[in-house]
Amino acid sequence: MSQKISYGTEPSTSTTSTESLIQEAFLHIEDKKITLNPSYLDDEKLTESERVTVLKEIFQRNIRQQQLHRLAKYLSPVLAGDSPANLLIYGPSGAGKSVTCLHFLNALASMCGAKQIQFQYYYVDLTTPKTCFGALNELALSLDGTTKRYRKGIALDQMQETVIRALTARHNLVCIVMDEVDNVTSNSDLFYTFLAKTLPKRVPVRLFYLLLTNRIEWDKTLDPRILSVLKKTDIIFEPYDAMDLIEILNLRVEKALDIRKVDPASIRKIAAYASRENGDARKAIELLVKGVKIAEDSTGYLGVREVDEADSLLEIDKTEQLIQALAPQQKCALLACYTGLHNSREKLWTGPAYDIYRSICDQRNVRTLTQRRFSDIVSFLDIYGLINARVISKGRYGKNPGTVFLSSRKSRPKGLQDLRAKSLVIPFQKQ
Repeated sequence: MSQKISYGTEPSTSTTSTESLIQEAFLHIEDKKITLNPSYLDDEKLTESERVTVLKEIFQRNIRQQQLHRLAKYLSPVLAGDSPANLLIYGPSGAGKSVTCLHFLNALASMCGAKQIQFQYYYVDLTTPKTCFGALNELALSLDGTTKRYRKGIALDQMQETVIRALTARHNLVCIVMDEVDNVTSNSDLFYTFLAKTLPKRVPVRLFYLLLTNRIEWDKTLDPRILSVLKKTDIIFEPYDAMDLIEILNLRVEKALDIRKVDPASIRKIAAYASRENGDARKAIELLVKGVKIAEDSTGYLGVREVDEADSLLEIDKTEQLIQALAPQQKCALLACYTGLHNSREKLWTGPAYDIYRSICDQRNVRTLTQRRFSDIVSFLDIYGLINARVISKGRYGKNPGTVFLSSRKSRPKGLQDLRAKSLVIPFQKQ
């Protein structure tokens, strides 16, 4: 008996229909296409040279002039070979703290080179939480100019010596930019003491810092002795205003989109939406990307209507959508849990929760499941992130489904604050 093997030369009916769907989607996208160079809508997809070029063009449009003036006021002594004060720069996320400082330092380094003044700056990325060792690791990598990380298990003293050796090889003035400096989560006082006291005494260069943070109260968490040695000066970066955002968006549109298919009024509206909420440039670009996607799926033209639709999509409460998509039994179980938590305020055991569940099922003419199956549903709700369930082991008697501990989450997703109120009006279907 022989078996016929297909190698794709004779496509099946399902494959043909799938291919036709792909082809139709491709032709529709090509017909309505607005995006010419999508990389310029996502900085992570740009090469380093492209990113630098974009930043230069942004600042040529007089973006962040007040903030640049403040930086020049405090850092211009570098042109005379003097060491300026340490700066602690506050500002909300997306306010351009990092890019503005790096652009300014790049221009300052060029001017110092023309005057034969030895000046270097290094950027340390702490945008994800780091231990003291992790922060020292990032600092050492920045000074080395490499991407190979130092292995774990090295003593902190040894990592500090690595940083000291790297700086000993430098000359004259050195600036270290610490981005999101508040993200040092373990042994933070040790790390800041090393930066403020140990490092300046152990290296021959004149060292100063630019410390960037989103938390305006961060310095109050530091040891007063560290603050007294650091001798910092505070600068605040305000959020972008609508005019700044229009210039940023126009540059992205010119580089990424077909400008013939973009209504200038739509760009102004995106800037107005973003400046009204938080002045976050990333949010403005995100809204632009969503508007372009909606336009390419529909009319092929980015107008005000597409921007309004994109803004409404950003406002969708995913938690509420998830609740509405639950099965009837899951809705009953969730309502029982939150009704019980609303009454007890702190915690709820599955026994009382099951009693509430039974009464809810009776009220809505839904078939009541056993307590074991109710506990399984509670476990699924925990996976969805709607509740926090903890199984209590009974040792030699195993895990009892009646000992699942329920409590409201300390950090709830967006929209979950009013979940109890929303859950009370969940539409149920009879089972």
